[in-house]
Amino acid sequence: MNYFIDYLNQLAPLPHESAIAINQITIHKTIPKHTLLLRNGDVCKEFHFLESGIARVFYYKDGKEVTAWFASENQIVSAIDSLFTGQPSLYNIEILEDSVIWSLQYNKIEPVFEKYSGVERLGRLLITNNYLLLDERMKLFAFCTAEERYERLLLQIPDILQKVKLGQIASYLGISQEHLSRIRARK
Repeated sequence: MNYFIDYLNQLAPLPHESAIAINQITIHKTIPKHTLLLRNGDVCKEFHFLESGIARVFYYKDGKEVTAWFASENQIVSAIDSLFTGQPSLYNIEILEDSVIWSLQYNKIEPVFEKYSGVERLGRLLITNNYLLLDERMKLFAFCTAEERYERLLLQIPDILQKVKLGQIASYLGISQEHLSRIRARK
């Protein structure tokens, strides 16, 4: 089988036939760093599960890159709004280090959902997990200081400082790089 199937089995055991169906539509890829999986203006047609590596989702505002999200090992990265609506995405998805991913095209998973109810349940679990991560991010901005957001990021991705540029981390935290440097100096 594959690493993605193993991950899904941890969420909810998959019957053998379902696992085979998912395995047949899953594409295993090694992606070099700085690869864009999605460009602003393109329609997102697949989601990616990171076996190893790190990716970021970003957009442009006033000519500057703004990092909206980081995805690391055992997480899914996609432009979900574009994936579900078929509308062009406002986001870019960039691989930040050489990564191993498992990709699924949305139009190929739908028939598997229809045929295997357990797979549809797993799809809901994955969407729920991603929604909870998004909710956590919103709460961080609503209730936490920049220093608390930084600490939480280090808990979620302990080696992020070795993998990601400080400017991208500062952007994700909603602070300037100088402010991030001051926070790091206090640690």
